Amino acid sequence: MLHRRRAPLFAGLTALSVACALSGGSALAQTTPAPITQGQPFGAAPPAASPLPSSAPTANTAADAFAVSGVKVDITAANANSARDSAIREAQSRAWTELYKRLVPTGGAAPKLPEAELAKLVQGFEIDEEKVSATQYIGSITVRFRPNAVRDVIGGSVAGNSQYVEPPAKPFVVLPVTMTAGRALLWEDRTPWRAAWEERPAASSLVPLVVPDGELADAQAIGTEEAVAGNPEALARIAQRYHAGGVIVARVELPGGGADPARGLSVDLTRYGLDGTRDAQTVSVKPDAAAGDVLTRAVATVGAQLDEAWRRDNVMASGPEQSTLVRVPLAAAADWVEVRKRLTGFAAVTRTDLQSMTRSAALVTLTHRGDPDRLAQALAKRDLSLTRAPSAPPSVPGAVSTDWQLTLLPRSGGEAMAAPLGAPSALAPTAPLGAASAPSGGLGAPPRDLGTLPAKSVQ
Repeated sequence: MLHRRRAPLFAGLTALSVACALSGGSALAQTTPAPITQGQPFGAAPPAASPLPSSAPTANTAADAFAVSGVKVDITAANANSARDSAIREAQSRAWTELYKRLVPTGGAAPKLPEAELAKLVQGFEIDEEKVSATQYIGSITVRFRPNAVRDVIGGSVAGNSQYVEPPAKPFVVLPVTMTAGRALLWEDRTPWRAAWEERPAASSLVPLVVPDGELADAQAIGTEEAVAGNPEALARIAQRYHAGGVIVARVELPGGGADPARGLSVDLTRYGLDGTRDAQTVSVKPDAAAGDVLTRAVATVGAQLDEAWRRDNVMASGPEQSTLVRVPLAAAADWVEVRKRLTGFAAVTRTDLQSMTRSAALVTLTHRGDPDRLAQALAKRDLSLTRAPSAPPSVPGAVSTDWQLTLLPRSGGEAMAAPLGAPSALAPTAPLGAASAPSGGLGAPPRDLGTLPAKSVQ
């Protein structure tokens, strides 16, 4: 495995120049330095590693959607310092082109940015592999971009596009389940299917994926049968352990002798979201004995399918941010809880501020890009209806005029789980406000004006 080292942009050039001078000659010298922390100059001794707490999870590093890895550069210049500078600038330019294609798949060529403007988008870089001489630099570089700066460029007038794809805010945990002779295996053995996922390179992708290492705490969080059955409480535990936005159960059936490249492979994928949805699909890998290991191809195909599905469902409007005041009718106590759950992690809405609430409605400010009509299209995928509506009747005390109404719809975009990830195991059915099924003073008390709540940010 290649060593990886990190450094801030243009850091440590002097140190590298000295190293190149000491190497001497024109022959390229292979360098595989030990990893160093972000911001540490090249050539400095790495800091002593602090032991991880016993409860800290370890896993294959998730790809960063705003990072482009494996950018190949081969630059010759008058000296090593100039070659390296030019290589970094070239890597930045190529990485920007790749990132733009990832986030704006139908946007054509990436806009040409001045060198100074492009540098503002770059957070840093990592040297995956490099060879240096007195006049030449050959390397493979990972360039990491600043998410908000990239959003501003793509969503602003520089790029001039009407839509883009917002990456997931959190990674997804992948649980590779192998079915052999009617038995499901997840943590019990390191199956070839699990090994293929563990050896998956941390390549650039739109949907970041994390594969647990299978420690005891992982097995305690979710058992094999719980993963196969989609147990909501167990899925919530493993998602919380890795600070994930959801869980993907990838199940294959393998004979005792292993996968047969000549027969292909089918992968049953079930994606569980934090909003309580469950989406199932089957990914087929065509038979091709000459194309390499079928399990490795299956892992790559699954990753590509997940990226494509995310692009299809998460196209956002671009443009400057704006705010829309909406009224949310509330027929039951659980309605506001459900609205908040569906808005949580919703990339189209960058901020949700609760202005006030009564027993019958909430007044909310939604911050988003694009016009409200485009926002309505995106909200429909979360089973939320944003429509133009007349202002609240003047007879309602404290009513605020708003031309938009956000209505909670029945679930239709995916099979709902018994309980959402990260939520209690079940929410008891809630009677409409004003019903006479609860003791006086509770939800079933006679309707009364509760006034309004102070403004509060909903995160």
